[in-house]
Amino acid sequence: MINKATLAGIILAGLVGLSGCTAQVGKYNADEAGYKMALADTTAIVNKAKKAGAEWRDIRWPSAKKKKNAKKHAKTLFGKAAKAAKDGDYEAAIKLLNKAAKHAEIGMQVAATQKNAGPH
Repeated sequence: MINKATLAGIILAGLVGLSGCTAQVGKYNADEAGYKMALADTTAIVNKAKKAGAEWRDIRWPSAKKKKNAKKHAKTLFGKAAKAAKDGDYEAAIKLLNKAAKHAEIGMQVAATQKNAGPH
């Protein structure tokens, strides 16, 4: 039978081991550094989609820094991700950024298939 001191040591070791774990969201850690990496990667993909004329309106709102566009931007994936990060919910923020990146990729695929489309 295990004595109380041994059992307490096992429990303590388990808790110490768990405290170092960080949640993962895809390839990013669910922390501030992971959020910043996800933001940089997603921004690059979305900028590429914008250049191809394939950026969807739900990803981000142009000129979000202007007061008149702030409410519209808050409803986009970038706006929701920024709010989640500000609230400390990095896991949700990264999930929203991943969704934005996926929307940008799909937008580019659609634009590529419709490149030569014309009236019939």
